[in-house]
Amino acid sequence: MNNLRPYPVYLGIKGAFALFFMLWATVASVYRIEVVELDPLRLVLLGTALEVAVLIFEVPTGVLADTYGRRRSVITGFLLMGSGFALEGAIPTFAAVLAAQAIWGVGYTFISGALEAWIADEAPERDLGRVYLRGEQADYIGSLIGVFGSVLLAQFFFLNVPLLTGGLLTIALGAALFVVMPERRFRPSPRQGRSSLQQVRETARGGVRLVRSRPVLLILLAVAVFSGMSDEGFDRLYAKHFLDGLGLPSLGTLEPVVWFGIINAGTLILSYLAAEVVGRRLNVGDTAVAARLLLVLNALTIVGMLAFALAGSFALALAAFWAASLTRTLSEPLYLTWLNEGLDPSVRATVISMGSQSGALGEASAGPVIGAVGNLAGVRAALTVAAIILSPALLLYVRAIRHRDSEGANPPGSKGAE
Repeated sequence: MNNLRPYPVYLGIKGAFALFFMLWATVASVYRIEVVELDPLRLVLLGTALEVAVLIFEVPTGVLADTYGRRRSVITGFLLMGSGFALEGAIPTFAAVLAAQAIWGVGYTFISGALEAWIADEAPERDLGRVYLRGEQADYIGSLIGVFGSVLLAQFFFLNVPLLTGGLLTIALGAALFVVMPERRFRPSPRQGRSSLQQVRETARGGVRLVRSRPVLLILLAVAVFSGMSDEGFDRLYAKHFLDGLGLPSLGTLEPVVWFGIINAGTLILSYLAAEVVGRRLNVGDTAVAARLLLVLNALTIVGMLAFALAGSFALALAAFWAASLTRTLSEPLYLTWLNEGLDPSVRATVISMGSQSGALGEASAGPVIGAVGNLAGVRAALTVAAIILSPALLLYVRAIRHRDSEGANPPGSKGAE
């Protein structure tokens, strides 16, 4: 095993994958609309295929990460995700893109929870809230580079070239982690005579027991369901709203994909700056601070999404899109910080995976409905529905804050609890 320190490796993984992911993601929506010629329903069904894969595999892969090691899980995930990206760029048909979404969805489940659990174990001396926030900032920097690279490749070659490039580089990242990713502190639960399958089952049961013993965790998983419902419609249809509903201002001879590079770049720059301000001004490692900030950010997200859906001009829609995207990205590390509070390391990846699985459940259940609304009543109506669906999360956050305050500093099921 190499002697590299975990924290720089974590930031490197976050930044590198964000770059490769944005090579694919920046043009993926335009590719699907202009090359594969998908309507709103089929655009959302792609997300449904992805989320069904996540729903099925999320917790099992989290359990495997807790049982056999987070490093193996992360490496497997990058290899699968890269294969999915490359497949979509190689074959421009609905069936191929649908299969690609399912493949990268399975790959995502191997990384989700495992990477966060890995750094929490390998760097216990660091403030976890700040670690996740710095990871998001590394993500923003890598993503910004990826946006510009994607636009250049699409402008001078073909729309599928960034997808293929992002996929192949993600596969290369997975292979490189065999050499550079350390794992020194992983301690699987004692087997006590159990077989491998019995050990996997016991780890899963331990995660479920912990969640059931803590009302705050149950509420946070419910929040993830509503967030998933809302995210699915917004993420799948925003590009079509810009292209067909609002129309993109002319950029001379440049392709429309350049506008999406500008849109994504603006989101990333604003998110990086906002994360820097939040990290300096607020103690984001304090879950009390994270909890109240999450409530405010989700309220602002709803306002931004509604403004984007109802905007009558491109300029207003762009400002609203940036505002909603900013609040959503800032919420992610804060949610992880709160979810991690008091978790037993032996089931950490399992519980984090439950959060992702809850989001996948929301996306898979609401996706086809929002897509059908888009086909029948238009993209503007579908985006409005996506914004309104998020509103119950506000009530859940209020309830979770009250439970947390009543539990005090040592939540039930944590190591510090009596």
